[in-house]
Amino acid sequence: MKQFFDFFPVALFVVAYYTSKDMILSTKVLLAASVVQIAIFWLWKRTVEKMHLGTFVVVLVMGSLTIFLDDPIFIVWKPSIVNWSIAAVFLVSLLIRKNLVRKAVQGFLKQAPHLRLTMPDDKWAPLCIVWVLYFIALGCINLFVYFTYGEDFWVTFKLVGFTLINMVFFVGQFLYLSRYISEVKPDNNQESQG
Repeated sequence: MKQFFDFFPVALFVVAYYTSKDMILSTKVLLAASVVQIAIFWLWKRTVEKMHLGTFVVVLVMGSLTIFLDDPIFIVWKPSIVNWSIAAVFLVSLLIRKNLVRKAVQGFLKQAPHLRLTMPDDKWAPLCIVWVLYFIALGCINLFVYFTYGEDFWVTFKLVGFTLINMVFFVGQFLYLSRYISEVKPDNNQESQG
């Protein structure tokens, strides 16, 4: 369910664009959907994830510039700015020795208490650098696609292309991490007491 809410502003942006072929109208739809997304998360969780809030701020700024200056280039730059910002946050976290990739992976695995991650400490910094390079590349790919293939292709790529690229990256990350993940056997003493 959460994945749907993560992507529905972009999906509505794409639908609005292909219905109207109007990037300004589509940007208005994206802004409205982003406001709804933040509101739904607030009502659902009584909090807003930092990632959603950061993305919303960039959508608000770049979307507003797109609408008020009647120039779609600002909304085109939005995915690059978001991805480069994520790369910068991961890089800073590495430099101050608070590796956010490690925290993200460990947080994700907390949802599966029957799994344990035993990755050596010296493997986390290179993994974080991979994520930094990945998000830098995503930002560059965004601009390359727009300036090379045009607006129509870019809109489709924004939804389909980036989704596929993200899936491949995260499957690759899972495969890499899987060598360090083991299943935790339940403690029989606790089971007999419960």
